[in-house]
Amino acid sequence: MFITLKRASTAILAAGCFAQTACTSDSASTATTTGRTSAAEVSSLCFENGCADAVPLLTVPDAENMIFSDSGRLFVSGGTGVFEVTQAATGKASGFSLTALNETACNFTGLAIQRQVLYANCGDGTLWAARLDGQPMRLNKIFTYSGVALTNGLVDGPDGRSLYAADGPLSSSALPSPKLIRLELDVSNPMVVQQQSTWLDLTGRFPNGIQRHGNILYFTDSAPPNLGQLNAVAVRSDASAGTPFVIATLPQLPDDFSILPDGSYAMTYYLTGQIAHISPTGAVLASTTPLTFSTGPSQVRQGRAPLFSSQDLLVTEKGIIGDNNSPVGNTLTLFRKR
Repeated sequence: MFITLKRASTAILAAGCFAQTACTSDSASTATTTGRTSAAEVSSLCFENGCADAVPLLTVPDAENMIFSDSGRLFVSGGTGVFEVTQAATGKASGFSLTALNETACNFTGLAIQRQVLYANCGDGTLWAARLDGQPMRLNKIFTYSGVALTNGLVDGPDGRSLYAADGPLSSSALPSPKLIRLELDVSNPMVVQQQSTWLDLTGRFPNGIQRHGNILYFTDSAPPNLGQLNAVAVRSDASAGTPFVIATLPQLPDDFSILPDGSYAMTYYLTGQIAHISPTGAVLASTTPLTFSTGPSQVRQGRAPLFSSQDLLVTEKGIIGDNNSPVGNTLTLFRKR
């Protein structure tokens, strides 16, 4: 049962938290969800066409998701692989280049980092992983999910030895099985998944992106008649799910998103080609005009040094699902403040 934001404070206090932003101390999660910039910098971010320009950086087939490591390394997933974005030595107009981390193609979706390991979901129901210090860094399949339709969004757990995945929203090859999944990792070996369980049943809903701050998980979904929602749910001390609640009813269909240092949210509107800034209490503070990005913007994150300024926003543009070659989407784009 979902509860509204008015009752959310009670649920959060019961979990030992305040507002929607925070809970336990957790350096790994903070690095991957909020970045290493101050809350004061968020107020000067630009989410409108009048103050920033969209600049295509790199071609990423069916660009889907991205994540920064603690040290500011940027990884991007797409329809054929997972790539690391690096500064190009020479010959690249954008100044950046891509290095593929997988040798076998897969339709990669959600990304997470924990214990210096990069994890990547693939839409075929597999989980891949690579150690950040690998020389060379290579993704390998480490686990196959059971009873899933589409393994999509992915985030690290607050205990340092679990992952949470969104099953949904829709699959082209299986009936929907909407839920949040918990994977328990081996304490001594983060490359080994010990157990899969259904953490939160979302029957009748269409979950998509998932992020975390402290011991609160945030996820986007569609819940008819609402086209889009941003929700939150506490991870209790025994690792069970608290009572989910709705932070915001969104005016467009969302994909993945990110949590900014002040507790607000950078959100993608998938069908209309927009990004939006959502307040901690769910109000839309600003957004780009429709079709600023190709249909299918799928993730937006604040830039981080050393590759980008904290005033930059990075957007993955998926485009036409399953199309890896056309000029519609298939792009990592920089939304840079003038």
